[in-house]
Amino acid sequence: MKKINIYLLLLGFLLVLSCSKDKSNYDYSEKEHIDIEGIESKYTVISLKDTLKISPSAKSNKEGELEYRWGFYETNVQGRSEPLDTISRNQNLSYYITEDAKDWVVVCIVKNKKTGYTQYKNATVTVSTQFTRGWYVLKDDGNNSDLDLHLTPQNNVVNGKIENVYSTANNQKIAGKANFISFSSSYKSNVLNPSSYSNTRALFLVTEKDIQAINVNNLKKIRDKQNLFLGGPQTISGTTGAFVGSSANYILNNGQLYNIYAMSANTGQFGNKAMIDGKNSAYELSKFMISGASNDPILFDNLGGNFVTLANGSGSSMTIFSNDATNDFSTTNNNQKALFLGMKSNIYLPAPDYYYKTVGYAILQDKTDPSLKSLCTLEKNKFVLKIKKDSIGPSSKLYEASLHTLLFEDENLLYFVNNNQVYSRNLSNGFEQLQFSTAGGEQVTFIKHLKYSESGYAFNFVVIGTKIGSNYKIKMFTKNSGNLDSNPVQTLEGTGIARSLIYIAPSVSDYTYPWSY
Repeated sequence: MKKINIYLLLLGFLLVLSCSKDKSNYDYSEKEHIDIEGIESKYTVISLKDTLKISPSAKSNKEGELEYRWGFYETNVQGRSEPLDTISRNQNLSYYITEDAKDWVVVCIVKNKKTGYTQYKNATVTVSTQFTRGWYVLKDDGNNSDLDLHLTPQNNVVNGKIENVYSTANNQKIAGKANFISFSSSYKSNVLNPSSYSNTRALFLVTEKDIQAINVNNLKKIRDKQNLFLGGPQTISGTTGAFVGSSANYILNNGQLYNIYAMSANTGQFGNKAMIDGKNSAYELSKFMISGASNDPILFDNLGGNFVTLANGSGSSMTIFSNDATNDFSTTNNNQKALFLGMKSNIYLPAPDYYYKTVGYAILQDKTDPSLKSLCTLEKNKFVLKIKKDSIGPSSKLYEASLHTLLFEDENLLYFVNNNQVYSRNLSNGFEQLQFSTAGGEQVTFIKHLKYSESGYAFNFVVIGTKIGSNYKIKMFTKNSGNLDSNPVQTLEGTGIARSLIYIAPSVSDYTYPWSY
């Protein structure tokens, strides 16, 4: 037993001795690592305005000179990373942003030139654009149209302007005089991913010669009259308009209705014109509409004297509204022509109704005796339309009115233009009152009631656009009990003739505004 213990001790001694004499090239030193500091996890920048500036510092635990390289790439909708684009080889990054609005990734790559070891550090770069917030003014010079963007970086008050922003983005103007502007957040395009179509925030610009869908993120044209319709190029007229209804996008062109059911897969092209009935009878819709994202539109057929809609934005045939038992006017064959349609309110009725009750107004003119004009209240109950008539006499300022706008879900007033002056009409008692007088040489080009709710940016304006020589002024008034304040809150100015405007912000959606000419 003693011999065994001696042998074990001797063996341990020999092992220790052999280890101390081992001269093999083993390396038990610490692995290399490079620490990169000074890079935040997320940056927010504005395209075509901001420069992304990052000043990092890096340190390795090994000797050697460090070199820097910066990459920039996007992550597509499937989550895969697109190829890296080297944007700088300097330690400090200064990169002017021109990319589209979405999330990108910037990566700092630091390499030890002596050892070859490389360390990466990423950050998310959220790119927005100047185009996603502000007042868009659709204007023309008498022949061609363009957009001005009045910026609202802090609140709804303008601070800065980008003139002719459409032609700057597309290198050309839009042919024809300006006519109509609208917005859709449910319009489909493949601008985000060429291999698939998805919802795209789009402005629709309508002139007397063209209609275009443009990407709000960069104002680049998506489609125009050449490829916006599946049936091929269309002739555009001064009665064309684009608008949103329940689950659908619509275009009215040359009295015909075209639609896209937004809840289905589509390529952003409008199909064949809808039929007015199962017999495919001839029809000619007025350019005026009463519509919003939560309700089916109310449209008027000037040819047949019919109030019509397209249920849920789907299908190929319209529905002619049924009559309420108390109607003053028939919904069908009423021998009228529409001079104006507009939405007054759109209220959801809970159980047991479960539908939106839409109230609007129409100004109708008798086709046999054009001297007969009527102001009609419209109340939509699903596919039943209640119509109450109030005659408009020649002594009324409304009788010769040219431009109209309803106060949506506000005071019960209609604003209109007569002899280049803006009046209001109380819809409850018919009282008319002068609200705005133009200065010498000033001509009213449009009026519009716009209201918007967002913390810091909310407004409720009656907007009056005017033309003086070759320049426009757009006055934005608040009101007190429906009467305009004596001075506008702000006035937008620019070159050209302003025909329409819209306020766009990141939270603006299909549900923000009602639509009417």
